[in-house]
Amino acid sequence: MSRQTVIAGAAALLLAAGTGVWWLTGHLPSPAGEELVPLPGDGLVTFARIQTEMNRAAAGKSALPADGPADPLEAIGVALREFLAGNTVGAAHLLDDVEAEIDSRVPTDEQVAADPLLADKEEWLVSYFELLPEPESGKGVKADTYVFNRFAVVMRKVDAVLLAETLPTLKGYDLVARKSAPDPSVFDGMMLRFPCRLAASHRALLEGAAKTMDQLGAVLTDCPAPKGHEADFALLERIARDPAGALTSPSEGDAALPRDLRTTLMTAAAKGTLADISKALAAGADPQRADARGRTALHYLLGNAAVAGADRAAAIKLLY
Repeated sequence: MSRQTVIAGAAALLLAAGTGVWWLTGHLPSPAGEELVPLPGDGLVTFARIQTEMNRAAAGKSALPADGPADPLEAIGVALREFLAGNTVGAAHLLDDVEAEIDSRVPTDEQVAADPLLADKEEWLVSYFELLPEPESGKGVKADTYVFNRFAVVMRKVDAVLLAETLPTLKGYDLVARKSAPDPSVFDGMMLRFPCRLAASHRALLEGAAKTMDQLGAVLTDCPAPKGHEADFALLERIARDPAGALTSPSEGDAALPRDLRTTLMTAAAKGTLADISKALAAGADPQRADARGRTALHYLLGNAAVAGADRAAAIKLLY
């Protein structure tokens, strides 16, 4: 099996019509449209639900409601919740379940023989999985360290599977770098991330996981650090402990507007005022809700130069 890591190609749109994603239009969605309803085969919805569940777990909020049959991969979000609650054994068992589901979604040699079109997917996933490290275990390694490092590895397997099931073609996309070639793609940079709050509560474990994963870890947290400082754990901890004090300039954001799985709150944060943000929150919007690229309303706010000064600090506190 080749160890190449070239994968799925660029696309002009995140999804073709009919996938159930909400696109930004001239009309804002109502708070009733906040739910992330699982859709069969919709990898982007599953991606967003997993990231949202991890964010909610780190924020001490209850689990997402069961709106229907969940994708079994969503158990990785439950695993993080159990880990943060101190149930290391339970988290490990859930990771076992997730890995079993991952194995079931990688085409087997028999399936490839029956359907040669699956060969690219099998090689793409297996060659990437072979690059992933085996977390150190055994004497001298604490259980929580082992499980956390294993979580980081499984998280990369989960988002690789979701990308494999979502990308329109398995050509021209480097899964290690999470970039398409030769042209940029809206799928560039797509990966699950540890919630920023863990940089304050579990910094040592995050640093250890970063060393374990090396370049395969890419961006481990969703802390909105300036480009090139994603592994500056001292900065990440400052952001996690005092985001309103650490994120003072609109330059931290990329001024992106929500395009997929967006909510009223995300849109208000991207181009509205503090009053708009407060109104959306009062209507029940969830600041921990992630879109299909892992962005929350806070990430969109950081590109909104119209909210500045005291309003900006207040908005950051509300959205974090």
